[in-house]
Amino acid sequence: MIWGRTPIHDERRVRDYLLWEHGLSESATSLANKLHVDRRLCRKVLDTAVTEGIVERREFADIDPMYVRYPAR
Repeated sequence: MIWGRTPIHDERRVRDYLLWEHGLSESATSLANKLHVDRRLCRKVLDTAVTEGIVERREFADIDPMYVRYPAR
């Protein structure tokens, strides 16, 4: 963990990114790397967002699941 940051702070960073006005198409690993947060925490937040209807989870046979959200136009 980076000094001064907590899992709650990192969870907030992921949630804020999900609510950003632009679209999202990321795996949990790539988003965790982009935001510099723990991969397990990122996947947990993304899976919770799926159950809340914020993002969709798309499964693939050969790559990690992708989490997708496109804003309404």
